[in-house]
Amino acid sequence: MIKDLPVKEIMSSKLLTLHPKDKLNRAKQIFHEYDIHHIPVVVMNKIVGIISQGDILYLESVVSNSFDRFIQEKKFELNTIDEVMTKEPICMGAESSVGEVLRTMLDKRINAIPITENDELIGLVTSQDLLYILDREINNS
Repeated sequence: MIKDLPVKEIMSSKLLTLHPKDKLNRAKQIFHEYDIHHIPVVVMNKIVGIISQGDILYLESVVSNSFDRFIQEKKFELNTIDEVMTKEPICMGAESSVGEVLRTMLDKRINAIPITENDELIGLVTSQDLLYILDREINNS
């Protein structure tokens, strides 16, 4: 049954990551270039945070005039990921079930869960991943 499937079967394991001291512009560039919505923030392969495209969009939404836009552009050039990221994100193990991951996402109102093994980042599961397997399950039944 799909809810018992280990999350390692659906997680993304080829990840783009950021360092906490990378500039916000780097995150913005990655979101745009790769059309992804979450980027784990790591130091020596240990997860220390996560940043979402929503975090960047929120920062951009406060612009109301051209002077504000200038200030915002400088903010993205100067400010670092650690000023915006969610610190100490909820992580789960590779053997966690899809059902456990789904329940955690719903309970915590989050859209991505880093997957770790021995405290090292090995993958990421997003709500989009869960929607894909739900679609596959529904359409193959």
